[in-house]
Amino acid sequence: MTEAPGDVSHEVMIEGKAHPWSADTISVADIRELGGLSAGAPVIEEDLRDGTERTLPEDEVLTPGKLEAGKRPTKRVNFRSG
Repeated sequence: MTEAPGDVSHEVMIEGKAHPWSADTISVADIRELGGLSAGAPVIEEDLRDGTERTLPEDEVLTPGKLEAGKRPTKRVNFRSG
């Protein structure tokens, strides 16, 4: 699902780059497409606050970091290819 321009209310960090996202949820397939990751490659979630990592199952649906005027996103998570 490629995001159309519109009400950008979230941010998704993929491979260290911030990507705007307007939906309240994002799938693993959406993360791959948005970040230009290889089809079928494992997607790893990195929690930037505590340094933990986990490989996401294909059917997982996540809530991206919410953007608020003048503040950093509420979630500090990066996704990368595994």
